[in-house]
Amino acid sequence: MTVRPRRVLVVANPAAGLSRGRPAGELAARAARGAGRRVDLALTEGPGDAERFAAAAAADGYDLVVAAGGDGTVNEAANGIGGTGTALGVAPAGTMNLLARVLRLPLDPARAVARIAEGYAPLSIRPGIAGERLFLLMLGAGFDAWVLRELLRGVAGKIRFADYVRGAIRGLRTFPFPALSVEFDTARCAAHSAIVGRAPLYGGFLRPTPHARLDRDRLELCAIDGGALRLAAVLPRMWSGAHGGRDGITLALASRVAVRGALPELPYQIDGELAGTLPVTIGLATRAVVLAIPAGR
Repeated sequence: MTVRPRRVLVVANPAAGLSRGRPAGELAARAARGAGRRVDLALTEGPGDAERFAAAAAADGYDLVVAAGGDGTVNEAANGIGGTGTALGVAPAGTMNLLARVLRLPLDPARAVARIAEGYAPLSIRPGIAGERLFLLMLGAGFDAWVLRELLRGVAGKIRFADYVRGAIRGLRTFPFPALSVEFDTARCAAHSAIVGRAPLYGGFLRPTPHARLDRDRLELCAIDGGALRLAAVLPRMWSGAHGGRDGITLALASRVAVRGALPELPYQIDGELAGTLPVTIGLATRAVVLAIPAGR
């Protein structure tokens, strides 16, 4: 089924994706208008704005909300429209753009939106959920969230891919490798880090949860145990998803995962944004999110 939207709201982070002198939101809105759609543009000013704008658009009868920004902006928009039936499109303009890569969208925001606005195939999925927060990509507890928290303390402005790489190298020295207890469905394992994937890609091009699929109602757990040397050895294998079966690695499909930590204030992240501290319980949401995928893909 191909859907041609009538009313489109572009929700944009104005600092994201400067291209050819124009912010990504303006480029996305122009592309949707070029396809003959009625388009409005809403610019965020702070955390929570994208969720609020998306929820208001769904209530007002918009067919499609396009998130122009990074995966954090996409996550907020998904939380705003979850359960409403309004579709979510992506105009990739962030550092990683993981959801756009998973959906095989053009990484140029104008090209991506032009393809969606011409006609999209709706894909209804059950996103992951932790507490009341939906996620489309992953939840990470342990090493990755530790590195992200340290980066946010030390990097002013936008965090770039090179910052993540430097932070990960530094994190191998500073991360305390705390004991985590990870329960998944009817099993349990020990770890220092856990990634619960709703999609396979993570952190650029890593595949810690290589069997996770958006069109499958299952999460995938990647739990990592051992010390710094083992973590350093296994990280390169995650580029191809070949880390399964290695010492200290637990890979399992699950519908529910609970992570608890022995140390206080251990952080976890959702779709690349810090979201809280352990303990956390992760499952599949009952509120569906409809993703807009270019027709023919």
